[in-house]
Amino acid sequence: MKHLTKRTEDLLFSCTVALCVCTALGCGNNEDNNTTQPDMSVDLRQDTPEDTPDDSSTQATVCGALKSPSPQDQWTRASIGSWEVEVDPNTGAWRAGNMRGVGACVTRDGQPVAAVREGLGRVITREGFGSFRFRLLDEQALWREPTGEVNVRVEDEQVRIEYASVDGGAPMVLVFSAHDERSLSVQMAASSDAVTLGQWSATCDSDEGFFGLGSQSFGMNLRGGTFPLWTQEQGIGKPEDGGSFPINNIPEAAHAPMGVWHSSKGYTALLTHDAWSLLDLCESDTGRATLTSYKQMPGVVLVPGDTPLERLEQATEYLGRPTQPAPWTFAPWNDAVGGPERLMQVAQTLRDNDIPSSAIWAEDWIGGSQTPTGYRLSYAWEWDPATYPDLPGDIRMLHAQGFAFLAYFNSFVPSTTRMFTEGEAQDDLITTQEGQTYTFLDPAFRQASLVDLTKPSAKQWLNGYLVRAAQDLEIDGWMADFSEWLPTDSVLHDGSDPWIYHNRYPVAYQRANREAMEQVHPGTGEAAYDWAVFSRAGWASVLGGSPSQASVMWGADQDTDWDYDDGLPTILPIGANLGLSGVPFFGSDIAGYTSLYSPNTTKELFYRWSGVGAFHPVMRTHHGSDECANWSFDRDAETLAHYKRYASIHTLLYPYFDHHQQEATSKGWPIIRHPFLYHAQPEMWSGQDYSFYLGEDLLVAPVLEQGGTSRQVTLASPASAWWPLLGAAPLGGTPQDLVEGLQRVTVQAPPTEVPVFVRPGTVLPLLGRVVQSFYSADAEGVDTLRDVQGDWAFGLYFDANGDVRTRRVGDEAVSVSAQKLTSSDALDWAQATLNGQPLVACSEDVADNCVEGSQLQLSGASMEVVVPWTDGSAQATITVTSAQPVRARVGIGGEVFGAWRAPT
Repeated sequence: MKHLTKRTEDLLFSCTVALCVCTALGCGNNEDNNTTQPDMSVDLRQDTPEDTPDDSSTQATVCGALKSPSPQDQWTRASIGSWEVEVDPNTGAWRAGNMRGVGACVTRDGQPVAAVREGLGRVITREGFGSFRFRLLDEQALWREPTGEVNVRVEDEQVRIEYASVDGGAPMVLVFSAHDERSLSVQMAASSDAVTLGQWSATCDSDEGFFGLGSQSFGMNLRGGTFPLWTQEQGIGKPEDGGSFPINNIPEAAHAPMGVWHSSKGYTALLTHDAWSLLDLCESDTGRATLTSYKQMPGVVLVPGDTPLERLEQATEYLGRPTQPAPWTFAPWNDAVGGPERLMQVAQTLRDNDIPSSAIWAEDWIGGSQTPTGYRLSYAWEWDPATYPDLPGDIRMLHAQGFAFLAYFNSFVPSTTRMFTEGEAQDDLITTQEGQTYTFLDPAFRQASLVDLTKPSAKQWLNGYLVRAAQDLEIDGWMADFSEWLPTDSVLHDGSDPWIYHNRYPVAYQRANREAMEQVHPGTGEAAYDWAVFSRAGWASVLGGSPSQASVMWGADQDTDWDYDDGLPTILPIGANLGLSGVPFFGSDIAGYTSLYSPNTTKELFYRWSGVGAFHPVMRTHHGSDECANWSFDRDAETLAHYKRYASIHTLLYPYFDHHQQEATSKGWPIIRHPFLYHAQPEMWSGQDYSFYLGEDLLVAPVLEQGGTSRQVTLASPASAWWPLLGAAPLGGTPQDLVEGLQRVTVQAPPTEVPVFVRPGTVLPLLGRVVQSFYSADAEGVDTLRDVQGDWAFGLYFDANGDVRTRRVGDEAVSVSAQKLTSSDALDWAQATLNGQPLVACSEDVADNCVEGSQLQLSGASMEVVVPWTDGSAQATITVTSAQPVRARVGIGGEVFGAWRAPT
């Protein structure tokens, strides 16, 4: 929610009471009115404790007779493409790749539990301010249970497990078949048209971990949670019990849940549909994971691959992959609200202090008003001259200074805007069952509706406003906010069931924004992707989704605090789990957004958050919900220097980001990488010692506790060979052994420092120097990315043998390798030779092909430098080759960062 103030709290609590009363009375938009099934009665882990019924009867449900497993050699086996499916004909237990299913009836805690069930009832909801709670009613009467008797059929390249039902009707069926030539489908088939709910289970091993599911803040390991696969407001604070609806939400709620998850046992599963689902990852039963779906039967597609990265590459073939982003996406972005004076103040501060920034974001370009709950954006779709009298001139000035201009749109159509009048007159808004315009309270407590994105004319109407902003005002992009709020009882133009279209709505909204930008930026080449739209809501399944539609995703509205439910720590699992769901370009609000229950952003929090943000692909500041009280980058000289340092480090890393964005667009590999992608050991991804890989070679392990000055970091053995990013030597010492292949070290990290470690044997490519912008600039004195074209720096983080792996960068135009390196002071730089000729010391007259201290400044296309060891026992060789002449500054480890190594 945007521009919340502390006065919002009382109003929200009032709304909570009203919604709860309305729910109890059955009024309002709280029930699915499109179905005539009778009500049912079991909690789905989503209601607040006072609303949760006693589910002891659920645990005692008898599904039928328990069977003894058949000997392994008596299992039915079938090949489906490259997959082997095995089924126990006695119990119905099965294996498909590395996923395993439990038998038809198994014992848990002394009670028989069904592995597959059908439901004949409906899910009802409580809905408010974009949050949802779900409940099934009259469960025992309407679930069809298995008897324990199974029949296994192998026919037509399918394996069918038929589960006899205690009601004697048609059997329930689980079907294994080829999804295509690569992947395997595991799909429940409804026994009749009356079936509305399906549920089946797979096993959970005791040490099994789960990852992905979109923007989950639950943790780095998702085991032990029950996740509604339903895009919604994640809540302001996420207490364990779900807190006060609709202000808070449960820990598993997410703006961008996605139907893709990975198991540490070696499988990756994609949901086969977009309807509401609930995935219980070993919470209710530590021995099984259960998938429940409504309106469409539960199913997954398993993708091939021997490693998590291979499976992720296969999965993103279905999820979709992003197009190449504009280079300025990877430069710092800064926010500015309050009109043209603040806009220009921020721009001037950045340029006067040589702080790199390539975009300024002004969400209040649409104007707003002061209300009892604070300043509220209008949510209109056009420039407000009262707030920015000459916005076109402001944008031209920013462009000249090397800033992209970013604006704000969202999916709401408030009744206070003329867009509402237009949309209602054209029937372009969603409607009620009675055919009236569907309205609800938006975050500013105004009556509002949504564009009906299933109607072509409505999409065209929205497109007109988006195109005008991008084309006439030359706006370079915007935040495409919200889109999680589609009500379950709304009526859509094309007849889509809102229970199915709800998750598709944010994808359709992202597609509308993308199509507008592609219309304004046609063709191919750099000009075609010279824009950015960033979203928080999203969805994906095997049918595709946000990974291919959203230019950038951010972590939504974190609290301005240190809490692990909704504060600074959550941006690590959110970024890592989005990456495992196919989203490679991620950033967060520096330093948090919501201060409703939290203290305002402090200087320490800003230091820590901006440090972490520098190691996200997108580094973007946000003033938060309380601009004046939240700490900001220009609040004092110390903060300005700290922010400048990390903005500069982020800028220097551009070649590294660019290399990995090419992997993202070609293979679907994320830039923020969950440790699970490289480590099978739970010690790397369990507990709250959060860390993530940036690309393949950097491990980022920030301090996440207020007042903390050190932390433990887990590294691949030998940990002593890893390098601090800004260090001139490996860690060394004697790290604590953890498990085989992992060691733990304790590192010091005051608020100015972010522990980042480089894999031994790495060549880290950097820009040759910091530039002010990656966006084009006409103003004198503003240097841009083009000014450092062909100007590189390379940090050599050698391994225990003194070698670094060959690194190819810049479309593989530049190649760097080295052998037999040692510490800088153990190399005789004064005796270095270039292609057999002595290198001289750098000076005012000699700037290329020279030695400056322990760094080389080279220029050419094919360069081999030999540096003898000071003891004369060996010599190091450094090779830089390029298709075109380049300038290359080369140094040992973090020495190439120069002045930015020093804390502020």
